[in-house]
Amino acid sequence: MPTSSIDTFFACTIILAAALIATASLTSTLQTGVLGTADTNENSYLQAIADRIVTSAGAPVNWGSTNSTPTDFGLAASASSIPYQLDIDKISRLNSQNNCFLPYDSMVQAANLNGIAFGISISQIMGVIMQPLNSSTVGNQTSITFNVMTSVELQPVSASLKCYTLANGYFGSAAGNTSSVGVGTITVQVPSAQQNNASIFMFAKASFDDRVTSYAVYSLATQTQQSIPTNDILTLTPLNNCITFQTNSSDLTIQNAYVLSYNYAQNNPSINSTSPFQFPSLIDKSPLVIVVCGVNQGVSFQQWVSYPQVPLVAGSTFVGTEQNVFTYTVTIGGVLYNLQVSLGSVPQ
Repeated sequence: MPTSSIDTFFACTIILAAALIATASLTSTLQTGVLGTADTNENSYLQAIADRIVTSAGAPVNWGSTNSTPTDFGLAASASSIPYQLDIDKISRLNSQNNCFLPYDSMVQAANLNGIAFGISISQIMGVIMQPLNSSTVGNQTSITFNVMTSVELQPVSASLKCYTLANGYFGSAAGNTSSVGVGTITVQVPSAQQNNASIFMFAKASFDDRVTSYAVYSLATQTQQSIPTNDILTLTPLNNCITFQTNSSDLTIQNAYVLSYNYAQNNPSINSTSPFQFPSLIDKSPLVIVVCGVNQGVSFQQWVSYPQVPLVAGSTFVGTEQNVFTYTVTIGGVLYNLQVSLGSVPQ
């Protein structure tokens, strides 16, 4: 073969190889771009779904307070002028301890998710931790000092503290604060004979924003802080500023109920367990804690529930499936909370 032909052959071979490499690279780039666009489109689609759940009141708009099953799932308060203001009763109905709990299937159907997994979690913005430091007894009274720590996103914050002690007819209150490093102490009084029946209800209001108010409950009987109430004797369901009772005991008598918040503590005597208890709507940027006191089979008890019923986790657990989380700061009853809406992948 002539030298010129060999040179031409090799030149063509090099050009062809370069073209194939360039084509392969372009195909890979296009494929990556298409996949990236698909991911972006799916994320935008899921974000739009989450936004609508948080900003829409749903249908009927009062499905939370009327204990009806919504035909359109939305958590916003109706006729609200505040962005991301949620309905306190719609939120409470997502808590499995509420007797008017909205099942997962009903949520998914009303949200028209078409096979997309769905979950919601709501928590207080400020964490409050109570730890007993020491105690002393004088006469028939015991003083207990607690170490209190307040934080937001694991960073210490200063807060004002109010706490109430309830124990078998006894009521006491105390106030304090945590410093800029998020630590403080508060001392409560309790009759020595009633320590095993006593609970401490703490409210903390952040110095930087009075809408950041949290509660915490400490049981002296079990020496533990309770994140969720027990309902072994009595189940309390708050809805539409009303408490309904459910119990399996035939020998239970409700004596009174306390409605607690950061600024208020109201005793409501002569509560009837056979009829709902309508509690006052307090003007206070604070969660409410309702404590019901009574006697069951000759033994005194007190059980509590928060309003709204937060913290809560509802919906899918996302085990073995993709989870896309969208985070919001929302207002419920004048208080700020963390809300996470989780959605699975869009079915192909």
